Amino acid sequence: MTTESHPVQTNGQTAKNAWPCPSNADEFFHRALDLHQQGEADPAVSLYQQAIDLCPAHVDACFYLALLHRAMGAPEEAAFWFGRAHTLLPGEAAIAYELGITRYSLGQQQMAIEHFHKVLALDDTHWQAAYNLGTAHLAQGNTREAIKAYHRAAQLNPQDADIHFNLGLACKREGRLDEARQSYLCAMEIAPDDAEVHYNLALIYKELGCRDEAIISLEIAIALRPEYGAAYGNLGVLYLDQDRVAEAIACYRRLIELDHNTVSARHILAALTGETTAVAPSSYIADLFDSFSGHFEERLLVDLEYQTPWELKSLLLADPIGPSHFTRLLDLGCGTGLVGQVFQEISTCRVGVDLSPKMVEAAAAKKVYDELAVAEIVTFLEQNQEPFDLIVAADVFIYVGELDRIFATLARGLARDGKILFSTEQMAGQGYQLRQSGRYAHSFSYIEAMAVRYGFRILSTQSANIRKEKGKWIAGDLYLLGA
Repeated sequence: MTTESHPVQTNGQTAKNAWPCPSNADEFFHRALDLHQQGEADPAVSLYQQAIDLCPAHVDACFYLALLHRAMGAPEEAAFWFGRAHTLLPGEAAIAYELGITRYSLGQQQMAIEHFHKVLALDDTHWQAAYNLGTAHLAQGNTREAIKAYHRAAQLNPQDADIHFNLGLACKREGRLDEARQSYLCAMEIAPDDAEVHYNLALIYKELGCRDEAIISLEIAIALRPEYGAAYGNLGVLYLDQDRVAEAIACYRRLIELDHNTVSARHILAALTGETTAVAPSSYIADLFDSFSGHFEERLLVDLEYQTPWELKSLLLADPIGPSHFTRLLDLGCGTGLVGQVFQEISTCRVGVDLSPKMVEAAAAKKVYDELAVAEIVTFLEQNQEPFDLIVAADVFIYVGELDRIFATLARGLARDGKILFSTEQMAGQGYQLRQSGRYAHSFSYIEAMAVRYGFRILSTQSANIRKEKGKWIAGDLYLLGA
């Protein structure tokens, strides 16, 4: 099984001719059928066609010719001949069904849906039609209708694990997590050795906050399939959530062995083993925030009590010699657009840039930016032509250790007398450090040295609680720099 819908299913049934045909047409048909069954495709096609030429109403010849064309990788021809058979014998469920799955294979989901409805009207026990009706609705994103169809299929054939699996998938997409959990449990009872059932059940447990159950399901999944990279990745995250660092390290090492998400795995492994690298990989950051995009703000503002954009704005406006309004604002690592919203009233033109396409999509929906870009921030600043008089980086440098390149490009991208606002995670001592969270902390002395090296003045700084992690505040620093 996969996390996506399973393929359509056929039942191999056929139909009888609608009208009598000449005996020689039947002779050609049976010779074609023998060749078909022997794997002699080309001569079988020719003989089926001769039978149809002699008897255009030969339903069986049309039907089997369609089956043969589909097996030969010619779904368009198959659809034509299934359609002709269906016209000749519209009351035959088997023909309507095969036409439906052929339309589905051609990406014609709506036509497939219509044919599956016809099948069920002709035969209300046809569980394959109900199953594939659900699959076609799911392909269209119509999860409610998919759930209804899968429920009908499950009632007709309760011992089919694929039906319960796809019902769970549809319920998950609809946000009906308890129903999804129950569906996956049903699938697990029928197919206890299917690793993907356990994996998808684990994802539901994870979303429900049942972390112990999620861990158990993932451990079963990797026991059943030792090369299951995605299961190791999720298991590593859950182990870390429970401070089971040694077990998490083993998961990330296994990911590297499997060459699955290797770049991200190496970054997290470095964080867990005390190695400090220069920067988090771009792909790691993009994937991380893409995965958070659907519920990012709710988690950030409610669960983590995040207030950094508002605190940065207060730090900026408290500057006694600074302007209270800015012509061009650049929001580095714009995320879902919180900075754009918070700074909207004190800026004329707002530009946002982020590595995560899904975050940029969410920011665009707020309609507070004049320009948005999916890009790495140093690349964006190097290519920028028009300077900014205010650059904001709220919780961006926590994914960068070595800040030399960023400060160099900030110096080129900032207008004369411009301001830079940013936050860091706090650390004592010197330099910067990659922490077990996969984020970086920077010392005041390191930021001060960067500022001096690239011609900035630290106008103001203050300590702040950046966000909560596992119920505890993470200490940070807020900085206001001037050109």
